Amino acid sequence: MFKKKQKNLSEINSISVGADITFKLIFGIIIGMTCIYPLLMIVGSSFTENKVLLTNGYNVIPKALSVESYRFVLSSSSNLVNAYGVTILVTFIGTLLGVIMMAMYAYAISRKDLKYRKFFSLFAYVTFVFNGGLVPFYFVYSRLLNLSNTLAVLIIPYLVNVWYIVILRTFFSTSIPDEVLESAKIDGASEIRTFVQIVIPLAIPALASVTLFTVLAYWNDFQLGLYFIEDSSKFTVQYLLYRIMGNMEFIQANTQSVNVSGPLPVEAARMAMCVLGAGPLLLAYPFFQKYFIKGLTMGSIKG
Repeated sequence: MFKKKQKNLSEINSISVGADITFKLIFGIIIGMTCIYPLLMIVGSSFTENKVLLTNGYNVIPKALSVESYRFVLSSSSNLVNAYGVTILVTFIGTLLGVIMMAMYAYAISRKDLKYRKFFSLFAYVTFVFNGGLVPFYFVYSRLLNLSNTLAVLIIPYLVNVWYIVILRTFFSTSIPDEVLESAKIDGASEIRTFVQIVIPLAIPALASVTLFTVLAYWNDFQLGLYFIEDSSKFTVQYLLYRIMGNMEFIQANTQSVNVSGPLPVEAARMAMCVLGAGPLLLAYPFFQKYFIKGLTMGSIKG
């Protein structure tokens, strides 16, 4: 009798576990489709004829397949390849330097034995709450530092983000045991060696998240180009597409005074520019995904 009851309980538990997994799977599929569907709609609309798009709206599957939007965007500027090169260079250098600087600052203020820890923490937090505004920001970089029309002005403003420093500081404080750092100090490791060989490997998941956010900030930025860049050879992808979109809207609003051979594919071109601007960055997500689900403990505590 007891074995029979135990068997029934195990069957009930297995059914309950199976139902729970099924529910989570269905819920995950719904959330995934909610996120993927708009992207598929943008891609499908970018390959649709503009007049069909205006008549039938946006669709995942093009009702009238056309590449006129991409042809128009690519023909509107001969600097698109150069803009991709500038964006990739700025994103790589800015992300590399920014993550290193933010990780070092966050690690320093996470150490309880740092003498001026409260001062440096407060110094960072004050800049997070208060800022000088757009006009001082512009004059500092254009007049004081004289960085207009340089790649440096596209890199320096985003090198440090206080919110990312807070994320890293919290991770260093809560997820890296003090015993690991103490054992490294006993073994004679310097602070730099401890940071590079012990802290960095243990903090890969947090660093990967901050790296991804920093890449997004650099890749999607067009405001710095709008404020400081006039040389077309230093346009980024987002700023170049922004200028193309502005030119299209101007021509569309002044069709009577501007000689145009035919109607402009404005709506389809918008979707094409979204694909050209965000498409390469979407390919980077799979490379970071494993770090978000990876364990946060790598190594062992020395006894």
